[in-house]
Order: sequence, then C-alpha cells, then structure tokens
Amino acid sequence: GHLDALLRGLVLGKLGKAGHKATLEEARRRFKDHVEGKHILSADLRSPVYVTVLKHGDSSTLDTMLKLHKQADMQEEKNRIERVLGAISQPELIQKVLTFALSEEVRPQDTVSVIGGVAGGSKQGRKAAWKFVRDNWEELYNRYQGGFLISRLIKV
Repeated sequence: GHLDALLRGLVLGKLGKAGHKATLEEARRRFKDHVEGKHILSADLRSPVYVTVLKHGDSSTLDTMLKLHKQADMQEEKNRIERVLGAISQPELIQKVLTFALSEEVRPQDTVSVIGGVAGGSKQGRKAAWKFVRDNWEELYNRYQGGFLISRLIKV
C-alpha cells in the first residue's frame, strides 16, 4: 500500500545514509541499472537510492546525478534530484552543488531547495551552505526581492 511504500523509502534512505552494507550495495546496483536504462527505478525508491549513492559517492556519482538532472523531462524529477544533491559528503563536491544551485540549470525558485539540501545533509554541509549564502547574499537577495523564498532560505 501507499503507506508501506512511504515507510520503505524512509527506512531504506536511513539505512543507506548510515552505510548499511547490503542497502548500499543494492542501491548502487539499482542506480547503475537505472542510469543505463536497464531497469528504471520506481518513483518511491528514487530518493532513497539517490541519497544513498550520493552519500557514499564521489565526483563521478555527482556528475551522473547532474547528467540525470539535465536529461530529466519532468520538473518533478529535477526537483527530486535537486533536493538530494546535498547528501554528497566531500567538501569540494559540496561546493560544486552550491555553485550548481545558482546556475541556469536550476530554476530560481528551486535554488533554495538545493541550498537547503546541502544545509540539511551534514554538519559540514550546513557550514558550507551558510558561508555560501553569506558570500552570495546580494545575488540571492536581489533574486528573491525580500519575498517568502528569502525567509525560507534563512530558515533552512
């Protein structure tokens, strides 16, 4: 049922982020099959699989996720990817995600989700996101003109 699917995604995401070996191996296998078009992930498993492979991934994993984002034909999938990019854990890759947040690849109204994903991904991500917001305050403020998105950005 619907609630079981939600619970499954939540549990798998937590296990994957924690590094549970069997979950990580399965997530990597399913991600590879998804990227290669062998077996497309169901919508309810995409976020936990994406989070798991990103959390334990490298620059190649991030590049693959950014490629999936670029190729996505539905905004829902782009948003799903944008929300999980912050799971990446290497400092230089966190910076790459933050730079991506202000790129033309991300709709201005979705930039906050990318930055928020980084801030919520780890303690290191939170510090990097806060520095990024401070360093880019003028651009962010001008982009949102004091609207609700700027207050949401500050909250996250």
